[in-house]
Amino acid sequence: MTLLELKDVCFSYHSKDAETTAVDNVSFTVDEGEFVGIIGPSGCGKTTILNLLAGIYSPASGTILLNGKKVSESTSKIGLMPQRDQLFPWRTIESNVLLGPEVLGKRNRETKKYALLLLRKYGLGDFIKKYPSELSGGMRQRSALIRTLVLKPDILLLDEPFSALDFQTRIVVCDDVHSIIKQEKKTAVIVSHDINECVSLCDKIIVLTKRPAHVLEIIRIDLNKTMSPLKRRESQAFPEYFKKIWKLLEDKNERSTTKISEKT
Repeated sequence: MTLLELKDVCFSYHSKDAETTAVDNVSFTVDEGEFVGIIGPSGCGKTTILNLLAGIYSPASGTILLNGKKVSESTSKIGLMPQRDQLFPWRTIESNVLLGPEVLGKRNRETKKYALLLLRKYGLGDFIKKYPSELSGGMRQRSALIRTLVLKPDILLLDEPFSALDFQTRIVVCDDVHSIIKQEKKTAVIVSHDINECVSLCDKIIVLTKRPAHVLEIIRIDLNKTMSPLKRRESQAFPEYFKKIWKLLEDKNERSTTKISEKT
């Protein structure tokens, strides 16, 4: 069943002197339970699309539907996980995880019980009273994800959540995050500039052009869904997906550069 749908979405940034089109007629769908990646050149509008999905921005034209209703009118919950964990250093892990319910006036026995259940379920039960500085980067990121899950969102939006981690840690955390999202049966959309990361995590990848972003191609990843991202990287088909996406991005960039050169 389709959970999220974008139809011909456009968005522009405005300043005193100019208007910059960031997103141009973008259309795609996200089915319930899917893990969808959005990838494209740096500065192409990936995070802008994520902000549109979150309802932070409103499209200039086109529509974004969540469970069949406009995002601004939908009662469905959206969870946003930013690039950095953004845990408050003066709050314990338990207190950080319960920040969302606290802000919304929904911190009670039930939400606390659910938060503690998730923390224990995903290996953080012994660190509930610890502070962020006492945890590894991977454990902090896991805590940030649990903070998002405590609000029981219908869809998770991940904005390059592993970019602040070193290479080895991000592979481990990538496995952790994928496992938690799948176990909790959540739908997720991740923005990334890392092709390997997207192929290892996702069921479907939306490949974008340079700004203004429009959809270059939608690629379904036909790898074993029961495998962890690390195991998927070892699959024989994995390099072919990488090459296909790399070539799409490389060819598009080369054509854009040629056009600019011809004009000058």
